[in-house]
Amino acid sequence: MDNRILNKIKQCLALAKSATNEHEAAAAMRAAQGLMRKYQVTDADIGLSCVSEHDHPIEGTRIVSYHALLLVLIEHAFGVKAVMKRGLFTPTCATFIGITPQPELAAYCYEVLWVKLKLDRSTYVKSQPKQCKRATKVARGDRYAEGWVNGVYHVVEEFALTEKQSGFVDAYIAKHYPNLTSTKPMTRGKKANTKDAKSEGYARGTSQSIHRPVNGQSQQKRLSRG
Repeated sequence: MDNRILNKIKQCLALAKSATNEHEAAAAMRAAQGLMRKYQVTDADIGLSCVSEHDHPIEGTRIVSYHALLLVLIEHAFGVKAVMKRGLFTPTCATFIGITPQPELAAYCYEVLWVKLKLDRSTYVKSQPKQCKRATKVARGDRYAEGWVNGVYHVVEEFALTEKQSGFVDAYIAKHYPNLTSTKPMTRGKKANTKDAKSEGYARGTSQSIHRPVNGQSQQKRLSRG
C-alpha cells in the first residue's frame, strides 16, 4: 500500500474529526471514503499503518530475570509489545511495537532505565561483604534488580490502548512475525542466600519516576529521580 495514499486518507479522517461544523466534517469524511474506495483501502489498512516498530540493541544472548521484568515494565508504561530479535550476523535487539510514536518513546525510556538499573545493581553488588562467593553476589544483585524494577513498576501508570488499537498491534505482529516463539528468562542463584536484596531494590525502585514525553518531542523526554 502506497504510504502517500494512506497519509491522504488519514489527513481527511483527521480533518473530519477536528472540523468545527458538520458540513466540513461530512465533506472530509466523503473525501476519505472516496479515496478508500478508489484504492481499495480498508479500515484495517488504515489501522495497521498507524503501527510502527523501533529496534534497540540489547546486551548478551540470554535474558536474565530482571531484564525480562524491565521489558514487561516498558510494555506496561508505553502500551507496546516487545519482541526479541536474534540474527547470525546482527546484534540481538529488542523491538518495541505499538501505535506511533509509542515504540520510539519506549525504546528511549528502556535505554535510560537500563543504564540506571545496571549502575544501581553494580553499586549494590560492590557493597556486599568481601567473603561472599561470586555466585552469591550475582544472585543478590539479581534479586536487588528484580526488586528495583518492581518498585518502578509500582509508581508507573499503565498506558492503556483501546481494544481496537490493541487489535491492530496484534494483527501487525501476526503479519510480520508469524513464527514467534516464547522462552523463559534465566533465573540465577535460586538457592543462594539473598537476604533482603529484593526489598532493598524495591525501595530504590520506588524512588524513580518516569516523566513521559509531551507531544512526542524528544527534547522533553527524560527520566528523573524522585
